[in-house]
This record gives sequence, C-alpha cells and structure tokens, in this order.
Amino acid sequence: MTTDVPLSVRTPSPLGEFLRARRHELAPEEVGIKRAKGRRRVGLSRTEVAELADISVAYYDLIERGRDLRPSRSVIDGLARALMLGADERAHLTALATGGPSRRPQAPEELTEELEELLDSIDPNPAYVVGARWDVLGANHTACQLFTDWEGKRSKRERNLLWFYCCDPAARSLFVDWEQEAADQLALFREAYARHPDDPSFKRILDEVFKGNPATVQWWEQHDTDPTRGRTKRIRLDTGQVIRLHQLVLQVADEPDIRVISYFADADVDLDDLDLRD
Repeated sequence: MTTDVPLSVRTPSPLGEFLRARRHELAPEEVGIKRAKGRRRVGLSRTEVAELADISVAYYDLIERGRDLRPSRSVIDGLARALMLGADERAHLTALATGGPSRRPQAPEELTEELEELLDSIDPNPAYVVGARWDVLGANHTACQLFTDWEGKRSKRERNLLWFYCCDPAARSLFVDWEQEAADQLALFREAYARHPDDPSFKRILDEVFKGNPATVQWWEQHDTDPTRGRTKRIRLDTGQVIRLHQLVLQVADEPDIRVISYFADADVDLDDLDLRD
C-alpha cells in the first residue's frame, strides 16, 4: 500500500474510517443475519448496519462519508450496538462522533522547572514528560540512557514519542515485543487525535510516521483502541539481559494534555546496577 498520499486525502473522516473498519470485521452471522448463498461481501453492508442501528441508510451513509455530522446520543448508542462495540471502542466512537473534549493545545510546550525537578527526583527510575502532541519535553538521566537521548541525539521530529516507538531503530532493539508495543502506542495516539480533531499537528505527525514505517498504515487502519496493554514492557539491555518495567502515567492537573510517564522495575532489579546504554 502506498504511503505518499496525504493523510487528509486518505482519511477524510476518522469517524467514517472507524465505522467502515468495524463493519468490515463483522460477519453477518455474528449479528444474527443469515448469509445469503453466494455472498462474497466481507463484513456488513452499510444497509445492514443502518438497519441494526435503527437509522436510515441515507443518514448512515452521510455519517460514514464524514459529512460533518454530529450524531445524537441515541444514534451513537445504536451504532455501538449494531457494531457490537466493547466499552473502550464505544468510548472511542463517542469521542469521534462528538469531537471529544477538544482543546487546541498551547504552543510551544515547554518543560517547567517543577516538572524537571520531578524527573530528577524519580531517577534512577526512568521517566519523561510528553506533551499533547506526544513530543518528549524532557527526560531524566536514566530514561536517556535506557531509551534514547531525545535532547542530545535526536532531531526535533525524532523527539516525538510516537516516532520513537514506530520508526526509531533504537526502539526496535530495545523492546522485546517491539511490534506490539509500537502498534499499542499508535492505538493510544488515535485517542489523543480524537480529542483534538482540529489540530493539524496530529495529521502531520501521522504522515511522518506512515512514511517512516509503512507497516504503521495497516496498524492504523485496524482501529485498535485498547488502552490497557503496554503497561508492562520487556526491555532488552545491551548485555542481552531482559528486564520488566512497569509503566505509571500521571497527568498534570492544570495541563491535562501533559503527562509524566515513569517506569518501575521488579523488586529484584536494581536499576543503579544495570549496564545501560551510553
């Protein structure tokens, strides 16, 4: 699949793309529809989804084509029911359909002195601060050793956390389960994107990631929205030793789009004694 098509052309409506992906995944039998003999269609048709959601086919067609609609709560509930969405997927559908609690983030984002002191106090546990657009605003010494030196050895584009997970060779060698880790981060980025539908920075970042790692295009189109994975990561050190790190994410009270992401090792692992990356 080509990746040089602008995101604005390839994904005209995140809501429509999500609905389309979900109906293509459902077999007629899963929703109580008897498969007609000789049927070749993969998944459900627009007509079938509309009927299951108890809305008109014309209206559903407008929603899926992204005609700047804001479906009512009853329509959203009907679509969630028709597509057999779980709790996380239903929340994601609601955010896409309503625009979510969108607030254009202030720019540029900067690491405050208080957050810098917090990062230093967490050391030797690795920790870094991420902004609304997933730019790494700062990291403590151990995080720079373990993950990458975002400030000293990475360009502005490469200081983005999504770029690091999906496109940076350092991440591929660091995470034992790299492909799943990268796909999980892309799924979480989708949720942030849904909260800021009017911020063009998210489309730009996605385009860069798509070009940097073409496999991410397929991961994005899967519309995975499970936020519970990736909290425990298996890390491969330069020595070959594999350790587990447990992730803790904190939101800054007066800046909810800024997060402090820290990691804690198992009780039998002393991070001070490890041979980390230079």
